[in-house]
Amino acid sequence: MVDPTLWTIRPAFGVAGGPDEIVLTDAGLSRAYSVGAQVREGAPSQALEALDNAGGSAYLETGCAGKVYPTEIAKHFDRCAWAVLKRLGYVEPIAPNHDRGTGEGVRLTVVGRNAAMAGECARLELIARVRCERGLSDT
Repeated sequence: MVDPTLWTIRPAFGVAGGPDEIVLTDAGLSRAYSVGAQVREGAPSQALEALDNAGGSAYLETGCAGKVYPTEIAKHFDRCAWAVLKRLGYVEPIAPNHDRGTGEGVRLTVVGRNAAMAGECARLELIARVRCERGLSDT
């Protein structure tokens, strides 16, 4: 039986009503993604998903007039999250490009892209499991 804290039912068309749909809660989204991607839940799995959503690569620093500033993605995830992903072989470093004003960055490896895809698939599989348990068709 799927933990009921991982999913909920809501009307498909908002408050106005319509057919009910099963959706994952924030806990369900997070847990399914981390299990599928085989990465620790929390900052490492969130960083993997954010990097995947950013197109697979991102600079962590940007510079102007000799000063270095963290980018938005670097503000959300500390170096520990990237270190976990690097240790798993999910990301590799991008060298700074001082001519373009960028500092170091990270990009997904093939293994990292596969892990991100597996995380998304795990979410779909969790919804399918809930639908099956509730006796709903998967169409």
